[in-house]
Amino acid sequence: MRTSPLLCLEIELASWHTLKALAKTLKAARLAVQDALPVSLQPIAQKAQVTLLLTSDKKIRALNKAYRGVDKATNVLSFPQYERKDLPAAARLSPDVLYLGDIAATWGVVIKESKAEGKMPLHHVTHLFIHGLLHLWGYDHDTPARASRMEKMERQIMKTLDLPDPYILGVRQKRT
Repeated sequence: MRTSPLLCLEIELASWHTLKALAKTLKAARLAVQDALPVSLQPIAQKAQVTLLLTSDKKIRALNKAYRGVDKATNVLSFPQYERKDLPAAARLSPDVLYLGDIAATWGVVIKESKAEGKMPLHHVTHLFIHGLLHLWGYDHDTPARASRMEKMERQIMKTLDLPDPYILGVRQKRT
């Protein structure tokens, strides 16, 4: 039986409430990421919990500076609780819920990038959430091969959700 993974959505900035179907779309994205994971991670994914903080540029800039030493706002940050190799052991120690980590996204950068790239803000934040989730599962883009693998997964997950390819810029996207 497929269970719904846990998503804790924390909205700190009222502007995020202007995106219609935000919570529904993010929950669907969470399930789509779960379905895209390797079979070996499926049992863990069914009990994994994540928090998505939707916040301001000021807050994400402070987080970026504190945790990465970069004094500027960025579109999304991920804070994995475990390294991928440690997930099976952590899951055995957490029989009910495994806290996978935190993701933070910022309104200002998301809106600015959406306009510049011809994307719908809801589609862009959904892609960033998917990207962040994949980081929590141990995926990365630190080498060309790993970047290609991660990008391919992101594209496939977006396609599963019937959302546009996030790496095609300037294409007029349908409204959701």
